[in-house]
Amino acid sequence: MKELISVVVGTLALYIPVSQCAQEFEQRPANKSIIQGQNVMLECSVRDLAGVLQWSKGGILLGLDPSLPGFSRYSIVRNTPSQYNLLIENTKLVDDSYYECQVSPETDNPALKARAYLTVQVPPEQPEILGYANASTIALSPDENQLTMTCEVRRGHPAATIEWYRNGNLVTENVRTSNEPVSGGSKLMTARSIITITNIADHHNSIYMCRAKHDALNKNWMQTFVKLNVLSPPGVPEITGYSSGQVIREGDTLRLLCVSKGGNPLPQVKWFRNNVEVDISHTTDPAQSMNEYLFSVRREDNGAVYRCEASNTATSAPLTAEVTLNVYFPPQTATITGGGSPVKAGQQVTLTCQSSLSNPKAVITWYSRGKIITANSDPTYTPGSNGGFTSRSSVTVTMSEQENNAMYICNAVSDNRAPVATANVTLSVLYPPGAPTIEGYSESDHVVAGKAARMTCKSVGGNPTATLKWFKGNQPLVSVSSTSGNMVTSELPFLPTPGDNNAIYKCEASNSATSSPLTALVKLTVYFAPEGVNVSMSPSQPVSGQPLRLSCVSESSNPPATIVWIKNHDQSRELRGVTEGTVPASNGGSSTTNYLNIRPSANDHNATYYCKAKNEYINKSVSDGLRISIQFGPVFQPSVSLIEMIEGESKTVDMKAVANPTSITYTLYKGGQQSSSFTPNSGKLRISNIQRGQAGNYSLKASNSIGSAYHYFQVKVKFPAEIIRFQETVYANERESASIICGVNGNPTVDNMAVWSRPGFDMSKTKQVYRNGESQIMIYDLERSDSGKFICTADNQVAQPQTKKANLVVKYFAGIDKSRQYAKAGGKHGDTVTLVCKAEGTPEMQFTWLKEDTELQSNSKYAISSTSAANIFDTKFKSRLTVRSIAKADYGTYTCKATNDRGEDQFNIRLNGTSKPDPPYDLTFVNSTKDSITFSWKPGFNGGLDQEFRIQYQRKGSKSVTTKSIDVDKSVDKIVMTIKGLELGHEYKIDVLAINELGEMWDEQQFSAKTAVSNGANPGDSSATPATRQSGDDTPVMIILVVCIVGICLLALNIALIFFFVRRRRKRMGHSGTSNHSNALELYAPGKENTYPMYPKTPSDEYHSYGTYEKNMDDLSDDFRNYEPSDQKSTSTHSSNIQCTCYTVKLSSRVNRGSCCLPPESSGSSGDEDVKRVFLPPPAYSNRPYSPNKLDSPPLSTHKAYLSDSRSYIDDDREGSWQYEDPYKMKGRKGTFDPQYDMGSQTVIDDDRYYDETRPKQSITDLSERSSRPPSRSVNYRTTPPPPPVRSSSKGAAINYVNHTAPPLPDRNYDADEIQQNYNPRYTPSPGSIASFSNNPNVITNPNYDGPSMRASRTNIVPDDMRGHLV
Repeated sequence: MKELISVVVGTLALYIPVSQCAQEFEQRPANKSIIQGQNVMLECSVRDLAGVLQWSKGGILLGLDPSLPGFSRYSIVRNTPSQYNLLIENTKLVDDSYYECQVSPETDNPALKARAYLTVQVPPEQPEILGYANASTIALSPDENQLTMTCEVRRGHPAATIEWYRNGNLVTENVRTSNEPVSGGSKLMTARSIITITNIADHHNSIYMCRAKHDALNKNWMQTFVKLNVLSPPGVPEITGYSSGQVIREGDTLRLLCVSKGGNPLPQVKWFRNNVEVDISHTTDPAQSMNEYLFSVRREDNGAVYRCEASNTATSAPLTAEVTLNVYFPPQTATITGGGSPVKAGQQVTLTCQSSLSNPKAVITWYSRGKIITANSDPTYTPGSNGGFTSRSSVTVTMSEQENNAMYICNAVSDNRAPVATANVTLSVLYPPGAPTIEGYSESDHVVAGKAARMTCKSVGGNPTATLKWFKGNQPLVSVSSTSGNMVTSELPFLPTPGDNNAIYKCEASNSATSSPLTALVKLTVYFAPEGVNVSMSPSQPVSGQPLRLSCVSESSNPPATIVWIKNHDQSRELRGVTEGTVPASNGGSSTTNYLNIRPSANDHNATYYCKAKNEYINKSVSDGLRISIQFGPVFQPSVSLIEMIEGESKTVDMKAVANPTSITYTLYKGGQQSSSFTPNSGKLRISNIQRGQAGNYSLKASNSIGSAYHYFQVKVKFPAEIIRFQETVYANERESASIICGVNGNPTVDNMAVWSRPGFDMSKTKQVYRNGESQIMIYDLERSDSGKFICTADNQVAQPQTKKANLVVKYFAGIDKSRQYAKAGGKHGDTVTLVCKAEGTPEMQFTWLKEDTELQSNSKYAISSTSAANIFDTKFKSRLTVRSIAKADYGTYTCKATNDRGEDQFNIRLNGTSKPDPPYDLTFVNSTKDSITFSWKPGFNGGLDQEFRIQYQRKGSKSVTTKSIDVDKSVDKIVMTIKGLELGHEYKIDVLAINELGEMWDEQQFSAKTAVSNGANPGDSSATPATRQSGDDTPVMIILVVCIVGICLLALNIALIFFFVRRRRKRMGHSGTSNHSNALELYAPGKENTYPMYPKTPSDEYHSYGTYEKNMDDLSDDFRNYEPSDQKSTSTHSSNIQCTCYTVKLSSRVNRGSCCLPPESSGSSGDEDVKRVFLPPPAYSNRPYSPNKLDSPPLSTHKAYLSDSRSYIDDDREGSWQYEDPYKMKGRKGTFDPQYDMGSQTVIDDDRYYDETRPKQSITDLSERSSRPPSRSVNYRTTPPPPPVRSSSKGAAINYVNHTAPPLPDRNYDADEIQQNYNPRYTPSPGSIASFSNNPNVITNPNYDGPSMRASRTNIVPDDMRGHLV
């Protein structure tokens, strides 16, 4: 539909001017293939286009508009006038079609058409072998004839190409390929390839791969594969380890091994015992499977069938092999029947021996007294389980006395290697036992009921031994018998009961030889306690104070019981009653009767009296109690006698009384009169909202039918402290004292119940006294600032404190404000002018205006208005005199008088005509930041006209003046202003101008201030100073020109001098073989081990320069021509324990200090004196004269650069490759060690030239001059350069030359305050700072030094920084 709309919309043709030549294709569209999602360009160029050109897709015109509306991804692209290319973005499958570039005919121009097909390639899905997962294995039977596999590659465009491979080789036979759409009308295709495989057995372990190729895959393949596995049955299993008929014995270990060879897959091998599976744990190797079954042989294995089965997926039934075991096992036991019981003499006994199962049959042999006994007949054999047999044999013995205790033995053995099973029996002859005896109790003894007892019956002799039995009367008892030799013992344990008292116990002894039992008798006596008591009382309803009898009768006891009484379980107090006697009772015991007479009280109500009956002989007792209910009058329980409450509080107090009967009536009394202050309800006193008037002494009466009782108590009411007397306002004069009183009341009263306070006030000038409920505060030496509110706080810890504020007003008179701006007033004729008079003091001011001693009143000419106090603490008052319609007579002097209780003052105000304003005054510095300055001023008289203010400021050293008009509140007495946008750390001159319509005025004293040098503010910076105002006129041009000319001349002269001295120094350095190319030199003093000496270890005859800095030694000699060495010499120790020699050097008539280190400030040095430093040779040169001439100086060996961790600063010949690039390096040969630089003879590439670096006499001076830092004498060089990229400390040589791993930093100037105080500075001190010289033993001060001052203090100097600088 969109295409049709485009055709309709494209009615407006794209007309191209017609040329003289006929239109023709310059470039025809060509067929293209593109992957879906990519952009494609179909080219079409027409030369001399005359007609209308447009594109069509599949016969549908796309339209004439180059943007091709309706086809958002299509557009016409024209890079040249003849091009009409069709651009398709983000191609999709619907774009797969033929496209035609069409040109309509025009006069003498034929129609043009050119077609191209665009194929949109869509990558297919992953190939799939139907029915099989990728990398799966297909199991095949060798009986199968063929296998057919289908591979599909779906949803591709065009269809993918499919190929089959077997083990990596292309297969083309028996392959059929076809393509078909995914669905009807879809351009997506499914490619299908079917392969048929025959002779399945030949394809075992073959890998078949289906590979798909598609143009959209950029020559990449997609693939899937399967593996064929052809199955085969295994071989018949073979058993080793046992052969049929072989004899094995019980307990042997048998190893059966079953092996099955071949088969695919290898078979599973299992063992079965009598058709029961016993082992499936088989193992395999490439050719066979095996299962080894190892077990211990049992008698149950005799005749057992062990079968081995082998099977795999190719077998329909398992393949088997089996063996049957023949197991020999002996009889386990032999048993003898007969002869087990005694037999009378003359009788015969038949003994039979039988063995348990065995294989083979067991042979039985009889023995007695060491001889073989012949059996009565042949043995008999009975078959049993597991293929075994039972053997049986008998002998007959005639009993006689000789046969008593004779032993007969039976042995059973199956074969000569088997163990023997044996049994024996001992024969005996019958006779009666001896008479029994009873032990453990006699007739004179007794037992205790409930306590275990034991009796023993014994009988000796008899064959068999006697059987003992116990009887109680005729009732048999259970006993325990034991035999020791020919004596039998029977123990009778029993638990006596009261019923056993006087019972008869009997023991009988018998055996098979006795016709009647033999007996022994004993009579038992049992002690027992009564099992209970019976308690009663008379009368049944006792009354408090009346007699009461309690009676107790015990049950049967042997011996009779003793009775005592106990009240409420109080065992410590036994009550003795009266015993009436005893009477016979059950089980042969006696019953005892006892009574107790008492007179009960209220305390006995609900008390329990226990009757305790005790058998004293066995120390056992029984008791029972009787609870007594006593009738009595009310009795109060322990109750509170003091009730303390806070006023308004409510509570309930328990004041309950007890009584019987329990119906009690309560009545409250106060002072002997019945009271209704509180409500007594069932013994609970309810107090609600108590008030202080309810405090007092109370009594509570409780009554019932028996009597009444009273309880007395006191009620105290607490209430919070409150202020009852107070002074609201107190007036007092300045420098006098004031007193304020605060009266309080409260319960309880506490010390200091009222205290005074005032936040922020100095209470040390006050004194507080609390007495009799009043707190008085005295304030001494009153000042006007003491006016304010004092707080009285009343608190007795009962409730929240109560506070009130008293006003203290200090009366004083400060006078009238006589500032400049109020001393004048101005106005034109006819104007209205207001004169202002301000005064300070308290109480309120009264103002009076006068003119020429005449008091003025408000009228048509004058209007007087004065401010009144808004509150009692107001101290500043103002009065205004307004003069209307000024006439000449109104000009003059007016007087303002201000008066209050403490004084009066007057101020004359001059009324004139209008004029210029008075200049501002009192310019004051307030604060400064890095880019702003804040200051204040007071405005002067405005000249009678409206005035404005303008500020002017100028940076010091700049000719530019900035002027700004400002808008401020002109009614204030002081104006505060901030100038922003200033530069960091610069001084500015500031002025304020007052301007009105008649002119401007400014203060002659300018104001100077400096911005801060950091982000913080500098309040009150002392750099703000007044400056005298310069003339407002500009400096004459002639003076400026003269100054410029002189400056240029001086600059030229300096250049000439520099050029002259450089040439002279180079010339001299050339003669000595040394070079000096920089303005700075750093020398490192020797460490503790003197590893890298500054000078040679011993003097030599060579004379070379050993140190220059900014000047060579010849230049320096001019400065030191007045130095004379003296005889004074001292040796001191440096902070690093280095011995150094110090010399006192005379300069003219002055003697400089002779110490190795610069003394601290406390020694008299100012810290700012100018000094120069020179290096002196070490003590080894003490015998040689010192010469300032470099040619006479001790020689130095070649100094080599610090180039690596293993190479030193000086005199280190070891190799190294470390290179250090100076971050401050400049072009040419300046800068610290070039990257290509190394020691020795070599060619160095430096910038764009080559030079030879073979310099055997090169000194550290030459190397140091390669650094390019600013001159040390540059006073304005203050900015710290960025830290170098390699090192974090420059003290390596000074601290440890051997272990330090970083090279020296480039030279530059540093202030002493840049050096850290933790002995780890980041940079070496600058040549001009005191820290660089203070500890160098080879340095002396130069009093004529004219370089930059040493700004740093001499404290906290880094001790081991041995760098020296020659300035």
